[in-house]
Amino acid sequence: MDLIARAASEEDVTKILDIANSNLLALNPNDIPMGEIEGHEFVRGFFDPAITRLTKLHEEDDWQSFITLNPDSSRKRFYLDIYTRPGAQTLLPSLDLALELARKHDPDYRLWLGAQSNDLAYKSLLEGRNFTILRKYWTLEMRIPVEIESSIDSLGVIRELNLNKEDDLRTFHEVHQDAFSQHFGFMPRQFGEWSELVIRDKDEINLQAWLISVNGVPAGFVDFNDEQLHNDSGYVSGLGVRQRFQGKGLGEALLRHAIQINSELGRSKLCLSVDAGNESGALRLYEKVGMKPISEWHQYENLNWSK
Repeated sequence: MDLIARAASEEDVTKILDIANSNLLALNPNDIPMGEIEGHEFVRGFFDPAITRLTKLHEEDDWQSFITLNPDSSRKRFYLDIYTRPGAQTLLPSLDLALELARKHDPDYRLWLGAQSNDLAYKSLLEGRNFTILRKYWTLEMRIPVEIESSIDSLGVIRELNLNKEDDLRTFHEVHQDAFSQHFGFMPRQFGEWSELVIRDKDEINLQAWLISVNGVPAGFVDFNDEQLHNDSGYVSGLGVRQRFQGKGLGEALLRHAIQINSELGRSKLCLSVDAGNESGALRLYEKVGMKPISEWHQYENLNWSK
């Protein structure tokens, strides 16, 4: 039987979240359920406009799977996620459809697919298509408030960046690009494109960014947003220290500052995602302040996916 599919719109966010959360929580009851902000991001796209589909096998069925294919034209890369209701038979044809959509958009892009670590059926399907694990990521969470070490702030001066000011945006861009320049998969973005994404996130998900300076020199940043507010949690979306300032405790100072600010905002938790292969010692830092892993994600790739 042919797969029934249509593009998803903003009006479908409730359906999308129902599918995604039924998928996630069946695989890991401790995982963080997705909220409305993430649902809108799935439809909107993380970088360029997303290519989306809701799928099912029978007209009388509720929608069974959701495809979100996110192109990133500046990096010539796709990010693909597929969520399927437990027991549905739409995963295989939905994957076939997603690959077809990606080929039509640009067969020369690299394609990175996300899979929850407990999703053995999906992982087996990917491995049968010659996809292999590229990277592993953990979601970490902690309860707040916690006692903050007052001596940490003596390492540098921390101030909030005004994301409405170009000078602050340019400083943020400079520090951000330097801090992540050695990270896996990093490719630099020009200021114009990068700042548009930051301003969008400031307006849509209340992105806030803080800068630490040492002797007047911008040295690192932390940013967080309201993506997990439905879970009464702050979400640290970025934490980085410029190469020349690494190993001096600035990352910990910034993270503890984020913990303090989110505590003052009345949130009961703080969460973030970390690359398990990050050589900078990020995971040790997160565990040091009390964060614990609650879920694991695997990123897959097949360099010949479009053949």
